[in-house]
Amino acid sequence: MHMAREGNPMMAEAALLRDLELIDLPTGHWPMWSRPADLAVTIAEPVYH
Repeated sequence: MHMAREGNPMMAEAALLRDLELIDLPTGHWPMWSRPADLAVTIAEPVYH
């Protein structure tokens, strides 16, 4: 969110988010390759709770 606060155009939409929860998935830069099941659970969890 630091880049969004600084006005980076790549993060313009992120600066508009108001109800946001950041979740740290302890993995590298590409979690869809290194931990796909954990990523899927993390993404789906808010929908089902």
